[in-house]
Amino acid sequence: MENKEIEQKDHQKELEKKSSDIKDDNEYSVILSRVIHEGEEIFKIKNKAMFLSAVIAGLEIGFSYFLICTLYYLMNGIIDTTIIFKLFAVVYPVGFILVILGKSALFTEQTSVLALPMLNGQRSIWELFRVWGVVILGNIIGGNIFAGFIGVLAPHLNLFTEETMIEIGAHVLKETSWVLLASAIVAGWLMGLLTWLLNSTMNSLTHVVLIIMITGVIGFGGFHHSIVGNIEVFGAFLHTSEISALDYLWFLFLALLGNSIGGAVVVGLFKYRIFESNFKEEL
Repeated sequence: MENKEIEQKDHQKELEKKSSDIKDDNEYSVILSRVIHEGEEIFKIKNKAMFLSAVIAGLEIGFSYFLICTLYYLMNGIIDTTIIFKLFAVVYPVGFILVILGKSALFTEQTSVLALPMLNGQRSIWELFRVWGVVILGNIIGGNIFAGFIGVLAPHLNLFTEETMIEIGAHVLKETSWVLLASAIVAGWLMGLLTWLLNSTMNSLTHVVLIIMITGVIGFGGFHHSIVGNIEVFGAFLHTSEISALDYLWFLFLALLGNSIGGAVVVGLFKYRIFESNFKEEL
């Protein structure tokens, strides 16, 4: 009798485990489905609208740069610069909140989103590169306009100086090429993960918390984000001859490459392969 009860309990535990596994599988599939659907909707946007949205994103993300420069200007000489650079995590998320909640087209937010429809066979790699190209161009133009504008305005409002912009840009460029690339991969990985997490919930407040958490880590770690970094380096390039056009373009290439690898490969490809190797076999 006791053996029979033990067998029933073991059977019940096995059923509960299977039920839990099915629930987890479904939740994973739902998130993946949402991300693929979001990516597919982005592919349908016309190039002109996508470009304008990307320019706006480049302008809006500039507010992260504005706050970084202001914080550095106010704190420099009061506390150690190493601590100031860590405090960037507090203000870094602001531009991302404006861009992501405002639904503007930001390259690093779309790397994994756009890669998944391609991996799912719905879009070609050339379509992926086309949209990436439009978004990157718009983000860079918008960011550079912001850098030029705020560089003229800020000194008049005593927010920060041209020297502040130079010091911020020099700090971004101080790393060797391989460190910069690896750092950009981490930043792209985190941004791809942010997209995945945002699609796991529909709550706006939770979205804000997730954006602050993930982009705060990027800011704290000093990981190289191609679009914010573009503004940081271009802003310095405008005001010093010590940073050449080649320095700027090399940074931009490495940051974009690293962010692409982190978002499309580490998050997009790996997340899809998990689905393909496990859940898809069960369908």
